[in-house]
Amino acid sequence: MRTKLAGLVLVVGLATAACGSNDSAAPADLSAAPKAGGSLTVADPLVPSSLDPIASFGGGDHMSLYPIYDRLVNFDAKTLKPEPGLATSWKFSDPKTLVLALRDGVKFQDGTPVNADAVKFNLDRAINDKTSKIASDLATVDSVKVTGPVEATIHLKQPDASIVLTLADRAGMMASPTAVKKWGADYSRHPVGAGAYVFDKYAANDQLVVQKNKDYWQAGRPYLNTITFKYFADQQTANNALQAHQADVVLNADLADVSTLKAMSGVKVLSAPSLLTGGCYINFSRAPFNNVDARHALAVAIDRKALNKSYAFGLAEPTSSIFPKGYWAADAKLDDTFAYDPDKARDLLAKAGHSGGLKITGLAFQDTGEVRRAEIIQEQLKKVGIDMKLEVFDAATVAKKFFTDKAYDIACASWSGRPDPSQTAGSLLSSTSFYNAGAYAAPGMPEALSAAAAAQTDADRVAALSKVVDLNQQSVVWLPLLSEPNVTAASDKVQGIDPNLYGKIDVSFLSLIS
Repeated sequence: MRTKLAGLVLVVGLATAACGSNDSAAPADLSAAPKAGGSLTVADPLVPSSLDPIASFGGGDHMSLYPIYDRLVNFDAKTLKPEPGLATSWKFSDPKTLVLALRDGVKFQDGTPVNADAVKFNLDRAINDKTSKIASDLATVDSVKVTGPVEATIHLKQPDASIVLTLADRAGMMASPTAVKKWGADYSRHPVGAGAYVFDKYAANDQLVVQKNKDYWQAGRPYLNTITFKYFADQQTANNALQAHQADVVLNADLADVSTLKAMSGVKVLSAPSLLTGGCYINFSRAPFNNVDARHALAVAIDRKALNKSYAFGLAEPTSSIFPKGYWAADAKLDDTFAYDPDKARDLLAKAGHSGGLKITGLAFQDTGEVRRAEIIQEQLKKVGIDMKLEVFDAATVAKKFFTDKAYDIACASWSGRPDPSQTAGSLLSSTSFYNAGAYAAPGMPEALSAAAAAQTDADRVAALSKVVDLNQQSVVWLPLLSEPNVTAASDKVQGIDPNLYGKIDVSFLSLIS
């Protein structure tokens, strides 16, 4: 059920997250100078797992987080190369020491200074707090020191070239130490950042309201007065709202809806390559997938080309890699390692002791596209003797049941990518990552991940990351299926939409034509 929403409606598709460079966030589709004023309502199908960035684990959480929190580092929309954020510059004084120069005079929304003490507080909390889901992102950090009022120095356990762009993700979202200390375990209900919008109110599973930060450090920004995130689970409702002029933007639109969106009058549809990859997470903590042959059977039992045609309408790219084709960190030789081979799948099942077939339990997020993809996978697996019982829940419930409780065998869902490829590799493949159900350390993987993080030149990083992808394909730690484009549909009245390789558009700096 949905009532008419006041103001502008922005509709966000599943697994959508918002990110981008504040310093380079000037609208890319300007037909007139951005105008101040107006209200934006975001209809978002994915309720945030937390409004505390260190406790957040859903790819779709970013859309709700980014208006509240600025990051230490931003990145270029097209290349993902790092750019200034709350840190104006950075340098490695040696391979294991990163010095951040902070923007002077910036304050959190409660007036607390954004200084080196605040940076140390946030990074220490992300590493050590029991609620943190991003500690593995900062696994190479040995200590953080305050070396000046606006200078923080990060000492690493080993060289780690990925640390800079890691600070462009949740680890770099700065929360007010004053607010964290005041609210303690309830901080997520009272978030305070240094972003363009100030938290107003939140009703779980209903809405989040943020108001313009009148003291925001970027002069003249943001343009809008209010953004309201309205959470709902029906993608079709989003499309209907856009068609009825109750909605003005659909972010990360379902690929099945592209032709429908293109047919709408007064709507522009933008498609761009992204890091978004559909795949399956595997539970290694119990049979059958503690056996590598069973995992390989799963990998070759899925017909990616057919999945692309029936689920993505040919708009995606079948893949066996955790990185999309054409991405600088990808190795083209490893694109089709898990080629569809149902006979091989049956042989591998027999080798794993399941010649009579196999029964497994699977999970999917409560979204039209995600469920459709999981159901297609379910039918394909059935053809080789794998009977998957599929259950569907909201994102937070899926995460708890699979990653925390480890109560299911696989969870098929989109991976939204990370700004740095080593961060993606570590998040998906490290035995210490939240996303590795069963804490599985694939043979050689810890060493390969460490080498990839330590490599200093792009050429060395590509070679090291190729080894990581190869080891993933040998052990099937994470099962990639489709590299998916980012699709955005918008009314001509909306300005500032800037598609990026991350596949996550920051709504904070959108504006409206009168």
